[in-house]
Amino acid sequence: MPRKTNPPLPLVAGDSEQGEQNDRLRQIPSMEKLLSSAEMGRVIEEFGRSLVKEHLASELSKVRSPNASSSDLTLAALITNIRPALMALTEGSLRPVINGTGVMIHTNLGRAPVGNGSWERGGRLVTAYSNLEFDLESGERGSREGHLSELAARLFGCEAALLTNNNAAAMLLLVSALARGKELIVSRGELVEIGGSFRVPEVIEQGGARLREVGTTNRTRPDDYLSAVSRRTAALLRVNQSNFEIVGFTESPSTDEMISVARRVKRPLLWDEGSGRVVDLSPYGFRKGTTVRELIAAGVDAVTCSTDKLLGATQGGLILGRKEIIEQCRKHPLMRALRGGKESYAVISQVLLAFLSSRHEELIPLYQMLAAPLDSLRERADRFHGEMVSTTPIESVLGGGTTPAETMPSWAITIAGDPDSLASRLRMAETPVVGRIANGVFAIDMRTVFPHQDSTVAQILAQIVGK
Repeated sequence: MPRKTNPPLPLVAGDSEQGEQNDRLRQIPSMEKLLSSAEMGRVIEEFGRSLVKEHLASELSKVRSPNASSSDLTLAALITNIRPALMALTEGSLRPVINGTGVMIHTNLGRAPVGNGSWERGGRLVTAYSNLEFDLESGERGSREGHLSELAARLFGCEAALLTNNNAAAMLLLVSALARGKELIVSRGELVEIGGSFRVPEVIEQGGARLREVGTTNRTRPDDYLSAVSRRTAALLRVNQSNFEIVGFTESPSTDEMISVARRVKRPLLWDEGSGRVVDLSPYGFRKGTTVRELIAAGVDAVTCSTDKLLGATQGGLILGRKEIIEQCRKHPLMRALRGGKESYAVISQVLLAFLSSRHEELIPLYQMLAAPLDSLRERADRFHGEMVSTTPIESVLGGGTTPAETMPSWAITIAGDPDSLASRLRMAETPVVGRIANGVFAIDMRTVFPHQDSTVAQILAQIVGK
């Protein structure tokens, strides 16, 4: 009987593969050799040696893996692989998007867009030295507030103005300067919370004032304010209800009634107007609302408002009103922490000038959208028409808490297909397109898409859904 033998032992597992791996690793140039190459030199010139070296080290650790392809070892492949991460890091996560939502003042998309002309003219002041706080006539230190105060006085009819970094800051400063340690009388129907958990009662408390609530949620009368006034009362405060409306069995004092109460009790009337209504919006189909100028002309002592809503400028908050009140705010210790920067003064000044010259529909994007004729919106939408794309009437909104219950007619393109999938794919396009789902269909409202963006939208739609 032949002797039974065991089969020969195999080579140590992976010996040949290990040899191939070692040969492959030896092909990888050293870090210094890679960084010294002419090709990598151009990448270093674009992104800087430190960042390139950091990303290159990470990429080299990947290509040393046994599962890496030999094609990943080439210099061209290494550069191709690290460039997207370098670009994402240096460009940042903030990107321009195309707004197809139909919300003109879209809080999540940066509120009101700034006109190119205002930005360019303001930019010339920001990219060089300026007389921000320098009196050219005397050669001594000046005040930044003066650059805006005269323009605001002409536009709004106020005695003086102050710029803060947003309307919440304007309210905080005004309350702290006038009512710290005292009471502010506010209607219960105006103790609002708006986007970002901004609550009026909390701002009043942070300003050091005590809140004295009057009336009810839906009904407040002039006598409610009169009966609440005491020696502890610093001022009466009215607050814009912003992004909601109370309808039905309601009552609220008129502007004239509030001013009459304030004069009778000899207390200032403060008004958080919020939206920055400079012009009457009724020509665009909205209900007529009181403008900031009308509030001041009627006798309101101080008004606060945003500059990046109906004003159509960059973020900021204005305090407009009587000179002595503005001066109290200007001298307050919080002013330095809450004041606007030079870029805000530069751009907001340009926007105020656009209103003063009655060129807001020409120079301010928000008013270009509002003034866009329906026929032109439909004509633009019709150019997209195809097998998957249709033209559909739709309703746009102003947004930003300005006219919460009102809309205006518009035209949109609607796209066939799963709306959630389309919304996701368009958001992830090279130039993100943000639309909305209306009646179960994905739509892009042409009112908030700038005409020069139409070709970009067409290219993206061709890539994603075809035409």
